[in-house]
Amino acid sequence: MLSTPSLTKRQIRRVQALPQGHVVLSTRKGVAVVRRPDGRLLRIQPDGRLAGMIRVERVQSYLHVTG
Repeated sequence: MLSTPSLTKRQIRRVQALPQGHVVLSTRKGVAVVRRPDGRLLRIQPDGRLAGMIRVERVQSYLHVTG
């Protein structure tokens, strides 16, 4: 069975102490992703610090491009 890396104790404490309005979106592969009230995405680093994430724009699939 595959195991998913769990969050560190510092990350868990950070999640518990998030300000009101912040929403945890994902906790995959040992990384917690949080959305701020203004829509910006942040990740919680293993040491518990919040770090900005690069915004990824939606890209149209190449399967729907007409020639």
